[in-house]
Amino acid sequence: MVTDDELRQIMPNCPASKRADYLPFIQQAMAEFDITSYLRETAFLAQLAHESAELRYMEEIASGGAYEGRKDLGNTQPGDGKRYKGRGPIQLTGRANYTKYGGLLGLDLVNDPLIAATKEVGFRIAGQFWKLNDLNELADAQQFKSITKRINGGYNGLDDRIKYYERAKKVLSREDTATIPMPVTSSSKQPSVSAQAPAYPGVAFRQGNRGPNVKVIQQRLRDLGYTLGVDGDFGPGTAKAVAAFQKKNNLGSDGVVGQGTWAALWA
Repeated sequence: MVTDDELRQIMPNCPASKRADYLPFIQQAMAEFDITSYLRETAFLAQLAHESAELRYMEEIASGGAYEGRKDLGNTQPGDGKRYKGRGPIQLTGRANYTKYGGLLGLDLVNDPLIAATKEVGFRIAGQFWKLNDLNELADAQQFKSITKRINGGYNGLDDRIKYYERAKKVLSREDTATIPMPVTSSSKQPSVSAQAPAYPGVAFRQGNRGPNVKVIQQRLRDLGYTLGVDGDFGPGTAKAVAAFQKKNNLGSDGVVGQGTWAALWA
């Protein structure tokens, strides 16, 4: 999952205070709508960077008056143009879309349209739009131009979007992927996995964490046969490996390394 430092490198003009304020909600939206692989994250963050001018705008600058009477946007009542102007990092526009996405997210965006511009809601709308329009699948296939067309309706700002895409691909870790190890059969040799358990650090580790203790967890999972990078970044690949280990050992499968999972890794 993207970190503050990675977001800073992708969007260098975004103030540190705004990054800190927005990052948890970006992370939550990405997790909620399965934007959790290298290709999906890079494409999503690149489009977000362009659409919001590096998180500068969560609401359209124009008044929205130009949308008045636009039946294709569902603006059928007086004042709908301004009321349902573009809001959020990928701008939600028009009564029809406010109705649609409010229903999908369980929010009353029709009667309270201003919340679409808040960090709590805006990034969820962006994530829901992304998933609903099959942009994860296009990201997996690296069809970035097609993603742009589905968001923009054309290719406006394509060069700028590609600039952020290429930057994100250099910044984010490609290595944090995981595969579940093949079961050991009687004809295969079980690797030696005995090791002395290090002391539990006293805090749980989950997606988004970084540091030396994450490296310890990643290395232990590798020792147990899981294929993943050992980079100290608890990303989606590490979470997937942890969840697979937990499921195999009847520990649930939340992908969080608490005291019980930590102990089981070295049991």
